[in-house]
Amino acid sequence: MKTHLDCIPCFLKQTIESARITGADEKLQKKIIDEVCKIIPDFSFEASPPQMAVKIHKIIRELTSNKDPYKKIKQDSQKLALGMYPYLKEQVTKADDALSSAVKIAAIGNVIDLAVNDVATINRKLEDISNHEFAIFDYGQFTNALNNAKTILYLGDNAGEIVLDKLFIETINHNNLYFAVRGAPVINDATIEDAVEDNLDAFCTIISNGTDAPGTLLNQCSEEFMNIYNQADVIIAKGQANFETLNQVDRNIYFLTQIKCSTIAQRYGYCVGDWLMTTMNKLQAYDEVLL
Repeated sequence: MKTHLDCIPCFLKQTIESARITGADEKLQKKIIDEVCKIIPDFSFEASPPQMAVKIHKIIRELTSNKDPYKKIKQDSQKLALGMYPYLKEQVTKADDALSSAVKIAAIGNVIDLAVNDVATINRKLEDISNHEFAIFDYGQFTNALNNAKTILYLGDNAGEIVLDKLFIETINHNNLYFAVRGAPVINDATIEDAVEDNLDAFCTIISNGTDAPGTLLNQCSEEFMNIYNQADVIIAKGQANFETLNQVDRNIYFLTQIKCSTIAQRYGYCVGDWLMTTMNKLQAYDEVLL
């Protein structure tokens, strides 16, 4: 996905929020904003928003001397998700179609973002999973692909929500599934440390994508990751950042996310807040009509 003019206010908003999360005083916050504003004229509109985010968060980490500003938020998110896990697992066990229930729960786990939502909001959305309708849910195609897959690559997103990814992975019960996380801390994205803490390694092989970028920037990923990416029969990509970095890639990737951006919503004919589980084949067809 390319960067749009409407992304620039979002970059600045994220800069301010991230600077405050680090505990920086107003003087340092202003310095961080000034430094980010200096690089905005050089942003390429051919690049994806996460490519810009890499530069922004590098500035924040360097000026605050904080390598993991969101560490506390990630820890709290992990605790929140682990607390919900028994209830959600029970819902999957009782469901008529356990896999369908698990994939929907994994998608809805995208709300576990304490940098955006408060605990009460997250709990309410997770407890009310039966009332979440998906704008598009290509379940039949997805299950056929899983049944025929020798290798599955699952691209994780935020810390906390990966607990719900684990529930989905348990339900898939595939003997050759790789779960990819970020290579270094960035925003509240999950790292290997987070995935091991959640015991995902009991159900899959955890790997790093080798980058500190939100999403999956393939030209920056490690050789190890790319080898698995290239051999995977099925790729599942969680979250909007993975969508933004991979929606123009020539692979049949299953995107599992909530639309959180009005630019994406308008481009593909959906609404902010809609849930999707689909491939770009379906979205591109509608996008071409819009264009």
